[in-house]
Amino acid sequence: MNIYADGINITSAVGNLSWQNTIAELATTMSFEIAKSDVQHTNIYLPSGGGIIQMYTNEEIFRGIVLTVDDGGKNVNKYTITDFGWYLNKSKETYQFNAMPAWKAINKICADFNIPIDSMPDLDTEITKIYFDKTISEILTDILELCGSNYNYDMTPNGLRIYALGSLYAYPEFRLSSNTELIYSPSMKGNVSHSVSIEDMKNSIKIITEKDDMYSVQAVLQDTPLIEKYGLLQEVVKIDPDKENADFTAQNKLTELSKIKETFLFEMIEAVDSYTRAGYVIAVNGFDYIIEGSSHSIKNGIHYVKLDLKRL
Repeated sequence: MNIYADGINITSAVGNLSWQNTIAELATTMSFEIAKSDVQHTNIYLPSGGGIIQMYTNEEIFRGIVLTVDDGGKNVNKYTITDFGWYLNKSKETYQFNAMPAWKAINKICADFNIPIDSMPDLDTEITKIYFDKTISEILTDILELCGSNYNYDMTPNGLRIYALGSLYAYPEFRLSSNTELIYSPSMKGNVSHSVSIEDMKNSIKIITEKDDMYSVQAVLQDTPLIEKYGLLQEVVKIDPDKENADFTAQNKLTELSKIKETFLFEMIEAVDSYTRAGYVIAVNGFDYIIEGSSHSIKNGIHYVKLDLKRL
C-alpha cells in the first residue's frame, strides 16, 4: 500500500490511516496524521488544503482532495480527505428533462460538471421532470429511483460508477503469516453484533389516487405467506396516475418493504492490498449480505475492517 500527496510518495510518514464509506453517503472519507519534526531541513512533504491524495494497492483505489488540515498540534498534523463525490453533495443546479433517457440525462449532468463516468448500466427509463436548486447527488439519486430498480452509485478514481445493488461481490482474505494459506476473512470475525426485527416490515401495499378530495384504490398487492406468519402489516401509497403506474409502484414497494430487518456488524482483518467497500455483496455463514457501511484502518501493517451489513 502506498499513499501519494500531489504525486509525492508520503507512505513512510503517514500514521493512523483510516477511511470509511456507506451506501447512504456518496463520498468516501479518509484521515491520517503526519508527525512533525524538530530537525531542520527534514525532507517530509506536508500536504495543504486542496491537495490531491491517492492510495494504491495493486491499483489506485482512492483519489481525493484534502478538505482540512489541523496543524495546531505540537507533534502531528491531522488531515481529512474526501473523494470527489463530495462535490456532488455540495454543488447545486437546475435541470429540466423532457422524455430524456436516464443514461443521457446522467451523461449531461456529468459533462456539465466535468465528472468522468467509470461505468453505467443501460438506463433507458425516460425522465420527464424539473429539478430546481437541487444538489447533483439528489438529482442522480432521484433519476436512479425513477429507473425502477435498486441502483447505487459511488466514486472510483476513474469517475462515477453506477451499478445494480447485488452485482458486485467482495471476497476478502488474509494470511496469518507469509507461509500460511489464505483465510476467508469473515470466517474469523470478531466483535459481532446481530439482531432481527419485523418492526418496519410491510406485507401489503395499497396504491391510491386522489381527485376532487375523493380517494380511489388502484391496486393492492400482498405477500400472503408473510401475512399468514406475522399478520397484516399494510402500507398505503398515494400516486399521481399521470406519472406513475399503480401495479409497478406496488411491486417495487412490496419488494422494498417485505423484508425482516436484520442488523449484522462485525470486525475482520483483510490483506493490505484488498478493499471491501460499501455497496458490495459479501457471503457470511452461507447467506449474502449487502455491505451498507465499511470502516478501514491500517495499524502496524495490519488492515482492520468493520462492516455494517444488510441481508439480501
